[in-house]
Amino acid sequence: MAALVEAADALPDWAESLAPEDRLDGDLALDESEFAALDALLRERFGADLGALRAGLDLDGLAALTVGDLAELVRR
Repeated sequence: MAALVEAADALPDWAESLAPEDRLDGDLALDESEFAALDALLRERFGADLGALRAGLDLDGLAALTVGDLAELVRR
């Protein structure tokens, strides 16, 4: 997912190692500034609202948010 790579300021090869079950917080260690950048990119490119999704989650839900969840959000 190009938006995730861009938001995380990662090398393009990093995307090849991503799996749907990778947790954004725990496995990928995205910080709040990266989440904000990702939210902006997803809104701009896909009309997807990551901020609203995250706002509806409790702490366990936030910790469990995955790359696959992002893909599902974009497909909606």
